[in-house]
Amino acid sequence: MLKGFFILILRNLTQRKLRSSLTTLGVIIGIAAIVGMVSATQGISNSISEQLEKLQGDRILITPSSRGGVFPVGTAGGLTEKDVEIIQRINGVNVAYGQLQTSALVIYGEEGQGMTIVGISPSDFERLDTLGVEVGRYLKDSDRYATVIGYSVAYEKFQKEVGLRKKLVIKETEFQVVGIMNKAGGALMTTDATVYLPKEAMREVFNLPEDRVDSIVVGVKPDADINEVAESISETLRRAHRVTKNNEDFTVITPDYVKNIVGQITGLLSILLGGIAGISLIVGTIGITNIMFVTVSERTREIGVMKALGSTNRGILTLFVLESGIISLIGGIIGVFVGLGLGEGLIFLSRMAISGTTIAGEGLSSLQAGIAIIPELIVGVIALSFFVGVLAGLLPARKAANLNPIEALRYE
Repeated sequence: MLKGFFILILRNLTQRKLRSSLTTLGVIIGIAAIVGMVSATQGISNSISEQLEKLQGDRILITPSSRGGVFPVGTAGGLTEKDVEIIQRINGVNVAYGQLQTSALVIYGEEGQGMTIVGISPSDFERLDTLGVEVGRYLKDSDRYATVIGYSVAYEKFQKEVGLRKKLVIKETEFQVVGIMNKAGGALMTTDATVYLPKEAMREVFNLPEDRVDSIVVGVKPDADINEVAESISETLRRAHRVTKNNEDFTVITPDYVKNIVGQITGLLSILLGGIAGISLIVGTIGITNIMFVTVSERTREIGVMKALGSTNRGILTLFVLESGIISLIGGIIGVFVGLGLGEGLIFLSRMAISGTTIAGEGLSSLQAGIAIIPELIVGVIALSFFVGVLAGLLPARKAANLNPIEALRYE
């Protein structure tokens, strides 16, 4: 019996290909939105979680609230060397140092590229860096116009590789390359595109105030809780800056802080696409119901013949409910593939959105995320699409099942 039903359903769908295709559009969009949303947000979350584990888990970054790229901004504030000294005295802090940071044109030969420039104390640089120098050495206290460059600055940003002892021109001042950093690669926060200068040389070249710092890097003691130390830093800086918790002029960034921000972004994205998915499925359900009513009207005489040959009301009901469910099921399967493509697109847009953003000299331009293919999700949305189709076909199917066979046979 079921075999006969499927033969009839297949015949009807193939005879009305365009109508069947258009009927599935709402379901395709709805399922694609669900799959795209979940696969992209889960993929990004997985990637960020993995990469945060690779980062220095004992580090805290402090930036003025008006800086920080994709992170929340508040009242414009400033950090000073005095803040560094205050933070250094907090329990649980192993070391704290201030960095200068700006963007500037870096010239190599006849070519110029915009880069992130970080000014740092040479002793702090060597003591706290965990990436390591690929060739050359770290900056020394005796260096004046020397620079250590990130991996991509040396090998990717310019047409010609920038080797040791080569000269880079920044603000009409020559800096000799003394070291090239190892490649950070796919790290969430990478220094590959950063140019490091001695802090005092950067103050001179960019005419910066003596006590200014653009960010503070804090190393936490191994036995200290990083979140407790971060809260102590916030309380201390609020007192020093005479601000309240609601109008802080600085941002304290920890791995958990980054996770929370990413969670907020993906949460908003989920709500947006979830709304689109819900509306699309409702529209798809209405569309399938409407088309099934039209189908019942067109096949009234056929229904009469089936009843005259012995088909029961239950059999007619099953036939049209199955047909509606299969139409929606086809849309669901197509929607899964469209959704996976949509997920890749969302990740690409996320990567573009954060491209070039930096925090304390560390770039967010290397988000190496891929969509998360979740078998349970795929099975679930395909089942959902079939269920939606069954619901959409119930009323038309009941109408077909309740047709009087004599009147149906007279129908032209």
